[in-house]
Amino acid sequence: MTDGDLPVATILLRLYVENNNRHLRGKKRAIEKFERFILPNYGETQHVRTNEYRIKIPYRTETELDKLIEDLLYEIGWEADVRNCFSESEAHLEGTERSW
Repeated sequence: MTDGDLPVATILLRLYVENNNRHLRGKKRAIEKFERFILPNYGETQHVRTNEYRIKIPYRTETELDKLIEDLLYEIGWEADVRNCFSESEAHLEGTERSW
């Protein structure tokens, strides 16, 4: 199967990132890094509204899709932690009740 033949999941990502405390400033840089370097690795990304993104992710199996989304959320959490922030982001498969 070539990339053009793969099914594409449309994921609605709600990015929730906050500083660990009021004296630290890393939230803006963390979000900029997500937008520039992390999200494009997963597929075509569209900024829908503040901290909300629509990502079109090609995948082979449901298991692979689960792993891709789990990896994405892990990377977001890790980058937030590096920037002295925390993340409670969530992803939903558009048109279904499925979420991560």
